[in-house]
Amino acid sequence: MNKTIRNFVNIIRSGGKVQILATALLFSTAAIVPVAQSCASLSRSQLKSVNEFAAACDSLSAYPSLIGSEMAEIRKERGIWYAVSLENPVLRHSELNATYAITKSAASSSAGLDASLKILQKYSRALSSLSHDNRVADPGREFRSAGRALDSLIDSFNSYRISRPLPLGITATAGKIVGYGAELSAHNARTKALREFISEGDTLISVLSDNLAEILSGSEIKALIQNEREGLQSNYLAFLKMTRPYENISEDRRYINLLERAGSLEEIRRSSVSAVKSLRRAHSKMAAEIMRKKSFTEARLQIDEFITEVQSLSKAAGKAIRKINN
Repeated sequence: MNKTIRNFVNIIRSGGKVQILATALLFSTAAIVPVAQSCASLSRSQLKSVNEFAAACDSLSAYPSLIGSEMAEIRKERGIWYAVSLENPVLRHSELNATYAITKSAASSSAGLDASLKILQKYSRALSSLSHDNRVADPGREFRSAGRALDSLIDSFNSYRISRPLPLGITATAGKIVGYGAELSAHNARTKALREFISEGDTLISVLSDNLAEILSGSEIKALIQNEREGLQSNYLAFLKMTRPYENISEDRRYINLLERAGSLEEIRRSSVSAVKSLRRAHSKMAAEIMRKKSFTEARLQIDEFITEVQSLSKAAGKAIRKINN
């Protein structure tokens, strides 16, 4: 690594505030790293494995946030039912305002989870772009975008101070790969870029997976899910006691739908935890084998396991989404 690049990477890793766009320009002009022509190329099946892993990561990033959004919706509906049960107009008005405030605050309470999933999505899409057979004409474009997005999202996530900080090294590596420019069209150059990106990304995925597992396995989220399920039942009963329910059964149907959706939350949570743990194992094995220039034997098994876990999560989330749309 030449001196200019080494100094820049050290700045990034020490927390220096350098614009990623400036990074891309720096590496694309004065600090392009020559690509080692002796680098053993990845086989087509290895590239396919990396691409399938990236696709599964992208799918995983879409589902756990359903837990927070669904809890907020259930909390709003049951709050309205409870407010209707209050005869005093002042108390009813106060309860509705409180329900609104709680629903709004729910978004900030899940901010750490949402930010970490966005980081995972950005990482997976950059990895997918680099490993795809049909490389685009401008191979550095998506890495410039991904580098800026990763830098911003990691800083944002770390500002919540709820888990271990995420490493910034991956953004420097993204900038470095941008510097390869048109060389990424060559198979050996792409292999080198993938090795560097996955190796640096393994630290990110390790910390990210631990953070996600900690949030999703925590006693707080379990208690919140249980509270929404129990609160839904008690608030609807209060509503029934103050109305004439048999004149219109549409509210009963609404209650059953929300009860089913509340029941789906725990399944999504458990499936998310399993998928996140499998994510870490698969990426770790893939990074180890790609750096040792080995064939993807054990890594392929871990990737297949990860894909299966994501498919299970997708089914659980799909059932919940169908209930939402009913």
